Amino acid sequence: MPRRDDTSDSGYGLAYEIRILLAKANLLLEGLWRRGRLFFCVVGLFIGLSLLGIWSYTSNWLHILALVLFVAAALYTLYYAIRRFERPTRARALRYLEQRNQLRHRPLQSLGATSEAEKINNTSSNLMWRVYQKTLRRSLVGLKVGGPRLDMGAGDNYGFRAIVILLLVAAFIVAGPRSVERLSAAVTPRIGSPVVPTNVTAWITPPAYTAQAPILLSQSEGGDAEIKTYVVPTQSSFIAHVFGSEGEVPVLIIGDERQQFSASDARNFQIETSFEQPADVKIEKDGEVIAQWQLNIIPDEVPTVTLLDEPKVTERSAFNLQYQALDDYGVENIGGEITRDAAEGKINLALPTPGRGSKRVVGKSYHELTSHPWAGLPVILTLFVEDQLGQRGYSEALNFVMPERIFTHPVAKALIEQRKQLVTEPEESRMDVALVLHTLADLPESFNNDMTVQLSLSTARAMLVNGESQKSIDEVVDILWDTALHLENGDLSMAEAALRKAQEALMEALNSDASDEEIKRLVEELRIAMENFLQALAQQAQPMENQATGDPNSQDQLIESQDLQKLLDRIDQFARGGARDAARQLLSELQNIMENLKAAEARPPSAGQQEAQEMLNELGQLMQKQQDLLDQTFRKSQGRQPQQGNQRGQNGQQQQNGQQPGQQGQQGQQGQQGQSGQRGNLQDLAEVQEAIRQMLGELMGRIGENGEIPEALGRAERSMNDARGALEQGQGQSALQSEGQALESLRQGTEALAQQMMENGQGQGTQSAGPGQPGQGRDPLGRPLDDEGSQGRNAGDAMMRGEADSFNKSRSIRDEVQRRLSDSARSMLERDYLKRLLDIF
Repeated sequence: MPRRDDTSDSGYGLAYEIRILLAKANLLLEGLWRRGRLFFCVVGLFIGLSLLGIWSYTSNWLHILALVLFVAAALYTLYYAIRRFERPTRARALRYLEQRNQLRHRPLQSLGATSEAEKINNTSSNLMWRVYQKTLRRSLVGLKVGGPRLDMGAGDNYGFRAIVILLLVAAFIVAGPRSVERLSAAVTPRIGSPVVPTNVTAWITPPAYTAQAPILLSQSEGGDAEIKTYVVPTQSSFIAHVFGSEGEVPVLIIGDERQQFSASDARNFQIETSFEQPADVKIEKDGEVIAQWQLNIIPDEVPTVTLLDEPKVTERSAFNLQYQALDDYGVENIGGEITRDAAEGKINLALPTPGRGSKRVVGKSYHELTSHPWAGLPVILTLFVEDQLGQRGYSEALNFVMPERIFTHPVAKALIEQRKQLVTEPEESRMDVALVLHTLADLPESFNNDMTVQLSLSTARAMLVNGESQKSIDEVVDILWDTALHLENGDLSMAEAALRKAQEALMEALNSDASDEEIKRLVEELRIAMENFLQALAQQAQPMENQATGDPNSQDQLIESQDLQKLLDRIDQFARGGARDAARQLLSELQNIMENLKAAEARPPSAGQQEAQEMLNELGQLMQKQQDLLDQTFRKSQGRQPQQGNQRGQNGQQQQNGQQPGQQGQQGQQGQQGQSGQRGNLQDLAEVQEAIRQMLGELMGRIGENGEIPEALGRAERSMNDARGALEQGQGQSALQSEGQALESLRQGTEALAQQMMENGQGQGTQSAGPGQPGQGRDPLGRPLDDEGSQGRNAGDAMMRGEADSFNKSRSIRDEVQRRLSDSARSMLERDYLKRLLDIF
């Protein structure tokens, strides 16, 4: 059968012609790849090496030689590919489609053929041919072309093509925006001139105190390229590296200043410098600008400090400063200066800097300057703050009168007067002061024959008479101050100084990030200093107890010693746990408490307080009596129950042995007689229970006259009445339950009464004082003193003691019940009773 030539498309529709065209395209791509694989690999290898910048590390002649070899290889492989390339024809395209769709007997070629019937115009044969082609068209519906089959790995036994592809991907990533530049440099070697460095790395390192990360500078070349601008802190460091350079040494240009790079080796250079002013920064090589940036400077602002409140004088004659410091990067140090208008010199104050390095610092400090000659005089206070750059800012000057210690002891007052004369007129008053000291030393009864004072006066007088220098006068000034403090406060002054020193040492350690071991040691030193101070303050308070008076209705609360100990423990825990800011805050609170303590003032108890204490004591006695009754009832009930059990066991045994009913009746009569005896014993306890109930009723009447009767006491009275009835009827188990309920109700009533008295202001006990103002027989923190004046262990007032006693009695009963219950040697009956009794508590 004759067929049409390759160029004829008679017999095909538009859809088939499109598929044939796509098949030709696939054949073209497959042919190009199959014949040009080697050419593509050569070109890809050259592009990958060029993007990696390999030619910048080679000499000029080697670069040219490599370029020639790559061009020759590319031309040869291209010629080889073109020579073996086959043009896709229509017949190949039809065959390609038949193979892709797995069509047998070449139906596509038959579809385009012309029959002999058409040539001779045979109508019947021609009709059959058209039916045949129509059938072919229906069978070829959904003909697929697919994509080209490149077969990447065919003939590549060593994976060379995969290596080239990976090289290209990595090279494009490394080159980034410099891809075009590197490709251009690869095909245009610079003959006869050195290679211009293309790898410049530069960054800015801000000062450490700014806590800012280094800033990497993107390369901006000279010429028409856009110059990038960076904003950096002042005194930042500029660091640059130039890699792979030959020829002249690169030069850094900052404004009008030129600095040469230092050579790391023959081809690598680096430089580091700092700047404080905005500048146009350039890197120049062989007369050409290879990198350029504009650097703007953020100035470091001067720190500021302000007083948050006026200085406040404490009970210990110190003054308190509250301040706030601000800086744009961080506060390094805070201090203060005290000056006088007409006087030389100044007083330097070291202020704590909590959270050193923070942008905002709020602090509090205490300063005791009563020993200074300016005490009691108008002075000028100025605070200052420093940042980590060394800049200093000042607060507004504040005029205030520096606190002065008031002395009440006659000799102490005289010594302070003489001290002031030595300070103001040292040479003129030297001999006059020596005469006064001699006179005071001859009157030992005026200072209770204290040998310490006697020796101090004699020493000071001798130094004034025999010494001629200002140093001797200064030493006498110090001796007179210490002696006056000793006369006024005894050992309290030294304890107070030691306490302040321990507080300042701990605060300084918290501010300087000391080790945990150092913090623990300083906390223990502060604990000891605080105890010594409280002991000295308590001893000072004892002579005042019989003279002081106070408001008996004061509701101020006592500061418990346990609270201060817990506060110290929390400071230690926070500091060693890393929460230094919280530890500093707690230490400031402790300083505030200790600075405002003062000597105790004894206050006589009021009539209402005495009556309240008596009622609480009577309730405690009733609880003890009820507990004793409960124990007696249990013992007598325990003695009866085993006898009944034995009696029943004996009766059963006798019946089994065939004993006569008469004998059983006789034994039963004996058991009834024993039971009657036990009932009589329980009736005796009923009288005791009734007596306790009547005492409770009388006490409730007295409570009702002064206030509301707690409901728990009413429940206790009803339970006692039930217990009395059960005891009269000989019902031991019922009596035990009612007695236990009565005991528990008594405990609850005692607690309720104590709470009620505290709210009404009647349970304050025999002492009432504010912070640092305990009552008679107590130290400044409310701890009771023994006969020798030492601090006791129990804290709190009388009401709290009454409540604690009631609670402790109830708890001791519960502990005793638990102890007996854990004894395995006890009978089951007793253990059951103890379990029920324990449920009550």
